[in-house]
Amino acid sequence: MHPVMGERGQATTPAAIWIVAIAAIVLPAAGFGYLVTTFLFAFSGGQSRMVAVVNDGALAVIGLGVLVAVVTWRLRAPVAAIKWTAIATGAGWVAAVIAEWLISFRLGG
Repeated sequence: MHPVMGERGQATTPAAIWIVAIAAIVLPAAGFGYLVTTFLFAFSGGQSRMVAVVNDGALAVIGLGVLVAVVTWRLRAPVAAIKWTAIATGAGWVAAVIAEWLISFRLGG
């Protein structure tokens, strides 16, 4: 069997391309989300105590995206992993913004 051929004879896409596609979803969203939440919660109003919260929130959303990608890839397919990673990443940033907003009030924002 040819190395890029599937079991039924159809060509398959190499795993590296799927990994790059998933990274192209998670990493730009992480950068943008981190910049937005840093501006909103860590610099706006001088809330230096929120820096650690913003950092942890960004890491949590990145971890969520990677976890969803790995689990979905193993259970379904790379295409499904891309779809669900995009959904989880977007939902994760919405949840992070809401959580950080609530935490900022508790820390005196």
